[in-house]
Amino acid sequence: MRVKLKDITKFSKGTQINGKNLIDDGAYSYLNGGINPSGKWNEFNVSENTVTISEGGNSSGYVNYMNDAFWCGAHCYYLYDGPKNSKYLYYALKSQQERLFRIRSGACMPNIKKSDLGNFIIEYEKDEVRQEEVVKVLEKCELLIEDYNKKLTLLDEAVRARFVEMFGDLRINDKGWKYYKLDELTELITDGEHATPKRTTQGIYLLSARNVLNHQLSLEDVDFIDCDEFDRISRRIIPKEGDVLISCSGSIGRCCIVPKNIKFQMVRSIALLRFKSNINPVFAEYMITSDYLQNQINKSKTASSQANLFQGKIKSLKGVVPPLELQNQFASFVQEIDKSRSRIQKSLEASQELFDSLMQEYFG
Repeated sequence: MRVKLKDITKFSKGTQINGKNLIDDGAYSYLNGGINPSGKWNEFNVSENTVTISEGGNSSGYVNYMNDAFWCGAHCYYLYDGPKNSKYLYYALKSQQERLFRIRSGACMPNIKKSDLGNFIIEYEKDEVRQEEVVKVLEKCELLIEDYNKKLTLLDEAVRARFVEMFGDLRINDKGWKYYKLDELTELITDGEHATPKRTTQGIYLLSARNVLNHQLSLEDVDFIDCDEFDRISRRIIPKEGDVLISCSGSIGRCCIVPKNIKFQMVRSIALLRFKSNINPVFAEYMITSDYLQNQINKSKTASSQANLFQGKIKSLKGVVPPLELQNQFASFVQEIDKSRSRIQKSLEASQELFDSLMQEYFG
């Protein structure tokens, strides 16, 4: 049956705490809207097993579930005196996350009005036995998803640990490597197209900084260009397998290698580094994502409304050159880890698809 939220539960906003007064070792989380708690406090004002909905800010409308007692801030709604099975209500609302985002009002500071939230309609099963069945199935799916994500995190940690084991902590250079500017280690450092490319709805990939993640390209939100535009841009630079890409605008410093069998061009928010033959690109990629290089990158970014990293700064960044044999050994290790990561990623995607389909089946 379809019901208005105000007909099955009550909801209210919490009480604000000055962020400066939060306690690092507080016993309870402080949730003031947002996606995650923003600190700790020594008291709670809302009990455990509670559904929350962010009231204001960029995340207004975000549905959360607090397993433990917490302090709710003034920019967050908490639901109370509702269904006995609060987890079922959480799933019913979470299934409509995008619709909740659309009831926001306000431009500079989006927020969700209490009246709009109360009139929000969801699909709701009154049978408590059926509610429990639905929750059990969905919780099992979420546990699978969580487990696969943990395994991926452990693989990432294993690679980072292996890097430090083989090359040391580059911040203190305990292996005693000689430092070189990246300009000395590369054949080419350049960036993408400066003019505004003519985009199309399909064709050849046109990548920007948002498509460069650490150790992978993301093609979920990507632009396209046609062959003529590709040829025009390619007079300047053609990305090759093994080139290293760095995001240079917004979230700067993310880094990945150009993989096999992908044809693309890029805009100026991406830098391209082509390393000399004594540098394995996989080693270079993980060196750039190490704390040592990331600290340099953060110090080199421009101070403006949107951070930028320019070619001159990239050329001045300093790296090391361990023996190529050692670099190759590390690259082989990463290759084996990537095989395991690929298998786990496929299982994760299958579990997420199952969860999404079940949410659609149960709540429409």
